Amino acid sequence: MSSISARIPASIRSLLARGLGSALLSGLALVFVLTLASKVVSFVKDAVVASTFGVSQEIDAFMLVFGFMSFAATLLAGGLPESFLPAYVELKHQKGSRRADRMAVQAAVTHLGMLLLFGLLIELGGNFLVEHLAHGFSAANKDHAQHLLVMLFPFLLCFGMSYHLGAWLRADKKFLIVASAPLLVPLGIIVSILLTRRAPTVDALLFGTNIGSALQLSLLIHAVSRQLPAERRWWRVCLRKWEPKLGVVMRNAMPFLLGGLAFSSASVVDQTMASWLPAGSVAVLSYSEKLCMIILGVSAGPLADVLFPYFADQVARRDWNGLRRRLLMSVGVIVGLMLPLAFLLDFFAPTIVSLLFERGAFHHEDTLRVAHVLRFGALQIPFYILGIVTARVIVSMQASRFMLIFSFAALFGNAGLNWLLMQNMGVAGIALSTALVHGISSIVACLWCLMLIRRKEAES
Repeated sequence: MSSISARIPASIRSLLARGLGSALLSGLALVFVLTLASKVVSFVKDAVVASTFGVSQEIDAFMLVFGFMSFAATLLAGGLPESFLPAYVELKHQKGSRRADRMAVQAAVTHLGMLLLFGLLIELGGNFLVEHLAHGFSAANKDHAQHLLVMLFPFLLCFGMSYHLGAWLRADKKFLIVASAPLLVPLGIIVSILLTRRAPTVDALLFGTNIGSALQLSLLIHAVSRQLPAERRWWRVCLRKWEPKLGVVMRNAMPFLLGGLAFSSASVVDQTMASWLPAGSVAVLSYSEKLCMIILGVSAGPLADVLFPYFADQVARRDWNGLRRRLLMSVGVIVGLMLPLAFLLDFFAPTIVSLLFERGAFHHEDTLRVAHVLRFGALQIPFYILGIVTARVIVSMQASRFMLIFSFAALFGNAGLNWLLMQNMGVAGIALSTALVHGISSIVACLWCLMLIRRKEAES
């Protein structure tokens, strides 16, 4: 063994020796490539939207409402789908794939019912929501936001169910369709805007968003249906006989739902507080977040999607030592690669924003505003990824109480720091607050997770 390879930890040497032949690395490579393609298309969509609408009040309203509806779908996805995946993997190990698939169908029907109920509540409380979310908007823009809230109801249903079916397919380590299906939403928006290029309005964004999300859901339904039995007897049993494990999923769903409420609502809190600032602040914050999400989307997303079922497998097998090694290796890779990348994005922020957005209705002054916010927002990147991966370990171990307490502490910390920093820094203070909260919370979560693994190992 050479002196260089001798200094590489044994776990990493073993992983590198297996190469892309390992299921984990090949799955990660596949998801990375498809997610990168999806983010490229998504960014093209953002560039088209920026050049068409700029940072006008009209796009302020759409981004605020779209962000809230995305939050609502993500919130429900943080409940039942999150608690579903570890239970599905465990049931599949213990009872076989037929029983696991029966529970998955019943969980999907339950999740659809939750989305319909939640969407109805949103529509009924539209006036109240818009009045509080868009506190700084004019009366006309509030009416426009309420109209958008009603029209994006199909997106809520399709996007929410796509989360659930995606979790089901990832549990079976089928990453191809899950990673490629999100391409359809930005493609739908781009096509819709191009078809109305002569006189584009926000209605084109509405139509493209709803059609794209419907196509995404259709593709995932087709993929799921191919792995289910075709026998009528199985379907009769599936729809009539309650799977006992689903009760465990439902009981665990509420803490994860509340924890997801706190964690996911951070972006809604940020945008709501940005609406209290001068006109265009919501759009400026959204554009800077989109640039961060390009990196987060091709890093945090693939890592979490691919590692989650492997974490769940190791928990189901009680392989605590292997779980700790995989977590520590993930932490090392994240910090080593993403921290320098965050600094590069911070340094080249004006150039990047100018190259990507400065055209049409997006002027040089808008570039300077977005770049200033981006400098602070970029600092969240390594800590956000670390937090997402660590959260997957916690969810796999079904530590719902910690997730609940931890998520609400992060939410209140984010709101408090927003208020403190935005007084002097404006919308840039909101971006800095997000970075600070992600940094503190990810380190705390990682340390707590290692302590929990050590405790489980001692009990075994």
